[in-house]
Amino acid sequence: IEDERVLGQHQIFSLFNDRQRAEALMLIEVLMQSKDFTTFKAAAAYFREEMNEGEFIYALYVAVSHSELTHDLILPPLYEITPHLFTNSEVINKALSAKMTQTPGKFSMEFTGSKKNPEQRVAYFGEDIGLNSHHVHWHMDFPFWWNGYQMDRKGELFFWAHHQLTARFDAERLSNHLDPVDELYWNRPIAEGFAPHTQYRYGGEFPNRPDNKYFEDVDGIARVRDMLIIESRIIDAVDHGYIVDAEGNQIDLDVENGIDILGNIIESSTYSPNAQYYGSLHNSAHKILGRQVD
Repeated sequence: IEDERVLGQHQIFSLFNDRQRAEALMLIEVLMQSKDFTTFKAAAAYFREEMNEGEFIYALYVAVSHSELTHDLILPPLYEITPHLFTNSEVINKALSAKMTQTPGKFSMEFTGSKKNPEQRVAYFGEDIGLNSHHVHWHMDFPFWWNGYQMDRKGELFFWAHHQLTARFDAERLSNHLDPVDELYWNRPIAEGFAPHTQYRYGGEFPNRPDNKYFEDVDGIARVRDMLIIESRIIDAVDHGYIVDAEGNQIDLDVENGIDILGNIIESSTYSPNAQYYGSLHNSAHKILGRQVD
């Protein structure tokens, strides 16, 4: 920190940036290794003033979720700490203006799409603040990078949580006279664009994705060809009923914990038996999809 070798304050933090994640994990380690709550609190107070805001918030919430010292500590939901990530920029700007002029106000948030777009019928689900907050906190409870105490059925829970989300979304779509969600194809265009209408804390709007956008390679992150290969390897593993670990041994999937193994591979987490071969489909998809913009 003193040598300014960490991400500075007022800079954008991304968990999928390896260097920035490593910095956040260092703080998590410091907090998790605190000998008592007084030490935990003092360390948090110090690093709050010294580290990047996004790194600090992420590290604090994860540490509080997993530390033996903070079982009874309840933090406010993230939409109260980082509202700009959960509400559109129009509401944030109105709230900031009201604060600057010391004028009380009550602001309603409109959905981001157009009523002419049929997808707007389910905007209430995709843009629900509570649902999005739950999703973020779930990944803090079961982080893909976790290398601490053994988490039971972590891969199974990853599959279950995301399966429940997509099943509920399909149910909401059917009740609004829409087809279930189509599969994501790496070699076909993404029919529906998206304009998030959200902004970063210290300036800059989230980028938009236009309609019918073809996937493009992201330098230093992922290539479309690699995503196709990784996906085909996982499909082959399901068809064959086994995966191959890093030592070349076969691990059956047609067993009681088969879905746990498969979930660890798809995410992939540190529990993946062979991350080099099966890649990181879920995490890489987040990175490459988030960069398909104008």
